[in-house]
Amino acid sequence: MMNNKPIHMQIKKLLSILVVLVITGTCFGQVRWAVKAGLNYSNISAEDKDEVKANTKSVPGIYLGLGADIVMANQFSLQPTLIYAKRGFKQSGPSNVGWGKDFEARVSYFELPIDFLYSPRIGPGNLLLGAGPYLGYGTGGSWTTSGPVIVGDIVYDAKGDISFQNDNSTRGEGTNSFTYAKPWDYGAHFKLGYALLDRYIVSFEAQYGVANLTPNWGDLKAQGSLRNKSFGISLGYRFE
Repeated sequence: MMNNKPIHMQIKKLLSILVVLVITGTCFGQVRWAVKAGLNYSNISAEDKDEVKANTKSVPGIYLGLGADIVMANQFSLQPTLIYAKRGFKQSGPSNVGWGKDFEARVSYFELPIDFLYSPRIGPGNLLLGAGPYLGYGTGGSWTTSGPVIVGDIVYDAKGDISFQNDNSTRGEGTNSFTYAKPWDYGAHFKLGYALLDRYIVSFEAQYGVANLTPNWGDLKAQGSLRNKSFGISLGYRFE
């Protein structure tokens, strides 16, 4: 179990930020809603306490979003989007990040990127150039390996659950729940896209985590580092 407040309370925080931005944005200009769906490839950038980098590979996942386009000035807008995304990573051979051999992790995140968007007119639509911060919260997931996992004198099956915890010492012995990272994530988000007829949107997006997500161990601070990273493509529709 996660040693954190209920997940739905954390998601409400992200939703509240979106609502506040939209309400504030109505004071500046027009607000238009949009939906999107896409495919992303996610991975982690990880090092142990000796600065040895983990050799991990990307895994595919879907992401779905509901956002607002808040017009601030001519060709400039603020675009907060609440996203549900499937993320993770995999390792071939013995794992120095996860457990066992051929470790693969699949996790779920709720994220809120807030892009500052420049949209010059080009042809029948608008080019979309955006960048800004993002905030994310990990909710859980699952892991698999190519064979049983031995931790100390305990043998686990080749699969199990994933949790997010700030303190990994609370995980408890004898459980096959793997601690992926601290739950709260933040970093930078980038977007390059095109809006045809001001409605139909295709976007290439990337984000890189700034937060070190390696959990603490009791009173001991995190050793090593772990950060999320991803890139993807999405299709969207903007409502009038």
